Amino acid sequence: MLTDNAALALGLWRTDALIRRRLEGPLGGGHGIGYTDFIILSELASVVGGRLRPVDLANRLQLTASGVTRAVLPLAKIGLVAREAHDRDARASYVSITPAGRTRVEEAMATVERVVGEIVSPLSRVDRLTLLGTLERLGY
Repeated sequence: MLTDNAALALGLWRTDALIRRRLEGPLGGGHGIGYTDFIILSELASVVGGRLRPVDLANRLQLTASGVTRAVLPLAKIGLVAREAHDRDARASYVSITPAGRTRVEEAMATVERVVGEIVSPLSRVDRLTLLGTLERLGY
């Protein structure tokens, strides 16, 4: 028998896996990006200036810095993000969303809205807002 915390961990993991599985096909086939690509692009699009240091992007997404570096490389190759040098520190850099990346994530947002809407359709609007508030309190 699972404890409450173990059941919660398993439920969160299954929910993440469900969302990933349901989004990978539509995002890839319809927009040429994967789930993680969408998350990175949407995070960059949400910040003022559209750029973050890789370490800050990693912290915001709960990833490792090397994980972000690996994930950003293919996005840079297809022109959805750019790596920019820091103007005062040659060792530092930024990852920024390009106009093409901003367009791509905006187009993909409709797909995400539709698919996630299907997943959460059994929940009332109040339940959805409660869940969102709970996740925010956990520090996502």
